[in-house]
Amino acid sequence: MKKIIYYLRMTLFTIYLITLFLLIDNFYNINIITSIYFILNIVYSLIIILSILSKKKIFKNPISYNILNIGIYIYTIVIYIITSSKTKLEIMNNNLYFNNNFIMLSILLLGLSIYSLYLNNTLDNKKSDKEIK
Repeated sequence: MKKIIYYLRMTLFTIYLITLFLLIDNFYNINIITSIYFILNIVYSLIIILSILSKKKIFKNPISYNILNIGIYIYTIVIYIITSSKTKLEIMNNNLYFNNNFIMLSILLLGLSIYSLYLNNTLDNKKSDKEIK
């Protein structure tokens, strides 16, 4: 079960990265909130890519961590589908809707980035403790 969720997360992460680049193209009036959202996405994506490259089991095992990541990926994909089906005028008129979603996702991305760094550091600390003993 853990492997299925992990591989689903990896597949959705790839789709998520593609939709992020497509999502940038759909916004014509970029303000501070959307800028912060996209910067946090870049930071979060780099952290996730580095955690994938590290091949540490600590990122594969927690089901809740993987499910939360999957939820963020699906939510971002849904926002992209909504924006791609709207006209430029409808997107500009619904700016408050997108800002609220971006604020919520930014908070989640910040929390997940910090948690990912915490997982990486605790694993490194456990290794160094074992090497000392």
